[in-house]
Amino acid sequence: MKQHLLLALCLLISSFAWAQSPAATGTIKGIVQDSTTLKSVGYVTVILTHPGKTEPIKSTFTKDNGSFEFTGVPLAKYKLIFSFVGYKLETTEITLDAGNTTADIGKISLASSAQKLKEVEVTTQKLLVTQDVDKLSYNVEHDPESKTLNALDMLRKVPMLSLDAEENIQLNGSGSFKVLVNGRPSTMFARSPKDVFRSMPASSIKRIEVITDPPAKYDAEGIGGIINVITIGNPKNGYNGSVHVSQSTPDSRFGSANITAKTGKFGFSGNGGINQFNNPGYTTTFKRNDKGTGVNRLELGSGDSRSNFNYASGELSFEVDTLNLISAKFNLNNSNYTSLSLHKVEELDKAGILNEAFNRNTTGEGAWGSYEAGLDYQHTFKRNKEQLMTLSYKLGNNIDNSNSTLIFEPIFNYDDAEDTRTQNKGKSMEQTIQVDYVHPIKKQTLELGAKTILRDNGSNYFYRNYNAETDTYEEIPSLSNEFDYSQDIYAAYASASLKLKQWGARIGTRLEQTVVNAEFGNTNTIADQDYLNLIPSIALTRTLKGMGTLRASYTQRIERPSLWYLNPYVNTLNEKSVSFGNPELEAATSHVFSLGHNFFKGASSINTTFTHTFTNNAIQSFTTFNDADSVSSTTYGNIGKNRTTTLNLSGNTTLFKNLNLNLSSTFSYSQLSGSINGVDLKNTGLSGHMFSGISYKLPKNWRASANFGYYAPRVLLQGESSGQFWNGLSVNKSFLKDQKASLSLSVQSPFQEYFTSYNELNGEDFSQRTEFRNMQRRVSVGFSYKFGKLKEDIKRTKRGIKNDDLKSGESKGGSN
Repeated sequence: MKQHLLLALCLLISSFAWAQSPAATGTIKGIVQDSTTLKSVGYVTVILTHPGKTEPIKSTFTKDNGSFEFTGVPLAKYKLIFSFVGYKLETTEITLDAGNTTADIGKISLASSAQKLKEVEVTTQKLLVTQDVDKLSYNVEHDPESKTLNALDMLRKVPMLSLDAEENIQLNGSGSFKVLVNGRPSTMFARSPKDVFRSMPASSIKRIEVITDPPAKYDAEGIGGIINVITIGNPKNGYNGSVHVSQSTPDSRFGSANITAKTGKFGFSGNGGINQFNNPGYTTTFKRNDKGTGVNRLELGSGDSRSNFNYASGELSFEVDTLNLISAKFNLNNSNYTSLSLHKVEELDKAGILNEAFNRNTTGEGAWGSYEAGLDYQHTFKRNKEQLMTLSYKLGNNIDNSNSTLIFEPIFNYDDAEDTRTQNKGKSMEQTIQVDYVHPIKKQTLELGAKTILRDNGSNYFYRNYNAETDTYEEIPSLSNEFDYSQDIYAAYASASLKLKQWGARIGTRLEQTVVNAEFGNTNTIADQDYLNLIPSIALTRTLKGMGTLRASYTQRIERPSLWYLNPYVNTLNEKSVSFGNPELEAATSHVFSLGHNFFKGASSINTTFTHTFTNNAIQSFTTFNDADSVSSTTYGNIGKNRTTTLNLSGNTTLFKNLNLNLSSTFSYSQLSGSINGVDLKNTGLSGHMFSGISYKLPKNWRASANFGYYAPRVLLQGESSGQFWNGLSVNKSFLKDQKASLSLSVQSPFQEYFTSYNELNGEDFSQRTEFRNMQRRVSVGFSYKFGKLKEDIKRTKRGIKNDDLKSGESKGGSN
């Protein structure tokens, strides 16, 4: 029945799209060049307004080749204003009418604003941080350290994003967010985003967008918002590409390549990479006190880990004609890892007398990966290029397998199993069908869409102990099972964007139905849910003089648990501190209020955002303790409330032509409350981070940079995690014609080789502290080379599938 309703809605949207005929509109385009050198000038601000007025109707930036284009412009008289640091303001007027719907103004020359009559060198810095109506962007390609850092380190610099002591990513103070790549979901981020970002060279990224109040066209999940990674490579007529290699200490390396090409109606864009990351010589400390018996447990560990990550993706497009476009996409990735650790475990009574002691040697290995393929069809309506109909289909598959072997060496009073093997095999299959329609009505825009997501998840896991008498490994039934989980989502949305002089509004709503069924292979169904959510969203903007803006918004977000949080597989790598998922988790709903202000002047910008979020049935991690067997258990539950107020400040400026400064900071006040085993808990506190960077351009294409940051301790319902200082230095040199090659050297944490993080938890009957000492200093050398020649942009569909509806962004695991 639901499928029939969705099909009917899709047909209704299609019929409405084909039946409408918007008012006639036109196109304005041109190229901006330097009046002296006649070279194209990129990133010039172009403002479209009415003659005699200063309020902008539309604005854009010129591309690297100096070109710009406004489409869907109502027929009338207009004035164009061209503004760029180091150049005089330039204006021109044009008219669009029935006999001239395309106004190509040709080449516009900008004159230097310098007063000297002699030769003048105009040097400007491209902005690292820019702000749009509904998102904030960090332009990674303009950061000189992008040549040597990985993407995870680059995230530290992005406003509203932060990393805690365990390098878990947070957006606007929340660990619940979604990751998109070029506006579309990627299965490789479903398992652990931090591992994927660590494996990606920053040089493969063009910019990172942070969307804190997603409009109705996005899936309703993700309390913090959306991280959209825009990768390098604009496919154009001809071909271009680049390669990048990097070597780091301790022994780690990156390699990536991308190529784009277009010939006639066909276009292709592809990229891939390999990464090897080593983490040698880390140490761990685990301390726990049983408040009832006074028993103390102490574990001292050391270990090494190694991981490999490979990925490849591509997009093929075919322009059937000027109005119809077909594109196909694919994405492949896989990772494998190994680890080896040795722990010495001691248990002492309240008098300090040894009760038990043994060594635990753990060998672990695993692999995870995914593939996905999608097909999009886009129809552009003849009378207006902004009127679009898009049909999309995507198929994706995920695997996550792990194996571990635990060998126990008795020292004193140890009489448990001495040889244990565990295995977990996880899988996820997903199909998505989607239709989107965009209908411009003069200055307004109406968007409609419908979507179905069908997910089948599951895992098989077992534990086996060695039996010396039979010389076999015997399965433990209580810790072995087969888990299946299906989640089907049926959604439809409507959104309208309105403009009136300096005011703008975006109003939308999204209706989502979720059907869930979960069961064990040898038991009855344990979860059978069917719920409906109506998600409103509204955003208001006010354009100020100098291109500044004020923003206010409200939306709701849904936090659905993914397999990562549901899987009941029990991680017993530490047999006295285990962790597992909760298959009975329900979706949580959050309310997000936001106020923002953006200020731009020349090459300087200041961005301020104030956000308040509250959730009444938040999914929170919690730990309980069973003193009968001295085991602490960590899992997830809809156990309480979360109220967080956050202030984000960011800005950057250019001084003395060659010196660039940028600053980003987040300050949050959190109020957490919940009930664990009938006991009410509350915790409040401040958290946040601050990052600052400085970059100086030297003669002959040299550049030197320095940065530092601080992450405050993170507030948890039962405790807190540690804070962290972060700093780095880098230098790079560009050479060859048009600076196609570059060589970079960077040092992360030059003044501190190791960093120790901690995580403290306190309950009524226990207290525990976990410390992790990890090598922080890394020295990296990188080389990049660009090749090819570009002419004309390839066409891409403007709409596509974005499955951003599952809670992610947090790693799951027990204490070691």
